[in-house]
Amino acid sequence: MSQANMELVLATDDDRLQKRMSLSLRVSQWAEWAYDEQRGRYDWESVVRDLEMPLIECLQFFDTDFYIAPVRSLPNITDWSAEDLSTLKSFVSEHFSAVTADEWRLVGAYMNVEQKDCSMAYGICTFPRMTLDLYEAITCHLNNGLMWTDIFEQHPIFSSADVLQTAYNRCNGRSGSNPKIIIKNWSDKETHRIQDIIQSYYKPGDLSEVLIQAQKAFPKRTKASILDKIKRNTARSLYITNSDMYRVDKLVEAYGKDWARIGKEIYVSPRRAQWIWAQHQQRQKVTPPWTDDELNTLRICVRGGIGMAEASRIIGTKSPYMCHIVSHAYTLPLQFRD
Repeated sequence: MSQANMELVLATDDDRLQKRMSLSLRVSQWAEWAYDEQRGRYDWESVVRDLEMPLIECLQFFDTDFYIAPVRSLPNITDWSAEDLSTLKSFVSEHFSAVTADEWRLVGAYMNVEQKDCSMAYGICTFPRMTLDLYEAITCHLNNGLMWTDIFEQHPIFSSADVLQTAYNRCNGRSGSNPKIIIKNWSDKETHRIQDIIQSYYKPGDLSEVLIQAQKAFPKRTKASILDKIKRNTARSLYITNSDMYRVDKLVEAYGKDWARIGKEIYVSPRRAQWIWAQHQQRQKVTPPWTDDELNTLRICVRGGIGMAEASRIIGTKSPYMCHIVSHAYTLPLQFRD
């Protein structure tokens, strides 16, 4: 591109930017004049009439930094007035089919409400109704071991199996009206059961069999909840750290082989706690005793702030794990002595 053409392109871009900034300022100023304190939002219909611009275009050019009043925060559905809810539903249904993240920004600007609050309120207002009969039928299917895809085939009144599952979870199953969201926390016993399932059925990079077995073990929990629990416990259930081994060893010294108590202390199942201790004992058996020279070298490394990997390399006969264990044995609670 020649220098002249480049300058022409830059000049054109500058001109477009100036026009956009000017239009943005104009829309924002008109919105300021049209702010309705009683309703807590802008009268965009009057802005559209005065500027003779489409509503969505006005919202796109509206500068959110130009707000003259703080954006309203309405995190609970009870915070919304009936008029606001009616306006929200009619605006979204009229202008958008499937609302994107950027379009929720426009909805938030129109309502002068936080985007996430608009999304929450609209979802609740337009959510399909879960009747008591349908809830009880789904509960029966779940107790019989049916998957959500199978249940959806028998009750295709919702848009998808995921929507059906979400609607079911939102209902308390006791009343056809005023549905409630109930989140049942995982107990320690259930968490330990998940950890044991992971240890038994996990294959590298594949959680499918773990998920199948976990769904059989917890038929009343949703697939999403079970999968989330599996993902959060996979690393804890499969991998062992030096710190885990050291803590279990010290707890065995304090409580004996009370694996239930030890497991509770380190948030793992009794079976997992026993396995960690066995791994620690195995590593100690294959390691020759420490000599005075090796201990002295380790002492110098610890005092010098040298990491265990480097200390292992300097000593030459001990693994980083054993250096870590022995250094803790001497420094917690004892100290190296000259």
